[in-house]
Amino acid sequence: MDRAVRVLAAINELASAEGAPVAVRHVCVACAAAVNASGVGLYVVGELGLCEPLYVTSAVSELVAELQVTLGEGPGTEALGEDHPVLVPALSSDPSVRRWPAFAPAAVAAGASAVFAFPLVMGAIAVGALEIHRSREGTLSAAELTEALLFAEAALPRVLDHLSEPGTVEGIELPSSEFEYRWAEVHQATGMVSVQLDSDLTVAFLRLRAHSYLTDRRLSQVASDVVERRLRFEPDTDNAGAAGSDG
Repeated sequence: MDRAVRVLAAINELASAEGAPVAVRHVCVACAAAVNASGVGLYVVGELGLCEPLYVTSAVSELVAELQVTLGEGPGTEALGEDHPVLVPALSSDPSVRRWPAFAPAAVAAGASAVFAFPLVMGAIAVGALEIHRSREGTLSAAELTEALLFAEAALPRVLDHLSEPGTVEGIELPSSEFEYRWAEVHQATGMVSVQLDSDLTVAFLRLRAHSYLTDRRLSQVASDVVERRLRFEPDTDNAGAAGSDG
């Protein structure tokens, strides 16, 4: 059987088992199994023009995604922003640490030793990125690399559906309601911080990310504190980073 046919068959088999249309989750889960990945994440360009996760298959995938959103650097972010595959067989290597000084050591500590990211390209523009991570160092085999590219190709129409009708496409619904809820809270918190600072959403999101980084807490945890009114941001012209107050 042709490799491309096998990839589509694996995706369709998962969807058929659920009695559901082919969705983002089927592409990611099938990809993880096919290329012996520890996890797979799918990224899109969010409403603020920044990279954000659309789906993750594991807790480590979610941490890796959240780190990249918080820090603004990493393989998935680079693949999406520069329209080329980013293949990192050893995230702990000196070149990787020099390339992503904040992300690389944090991702290794989270459990990702190798990361491979592939842009989802429409014409000359990347509209998303498929990212594979492994808990062990090492390259993808030639066959795995080919399959990863085919899964990225299969993910493209699902992402285009999302971009054209966000929130209405069946394929965007996530099996992990916790992940979906956490990311919804990040969006809600961004809006709340925007009101607190009397700023636009871009500035508000920057402040959330900066607070997460400077306090060494996950972005989703900071967002939860804002939504639950345990944390409030105050205007601070001297420190645009992370001025916030408890309660």
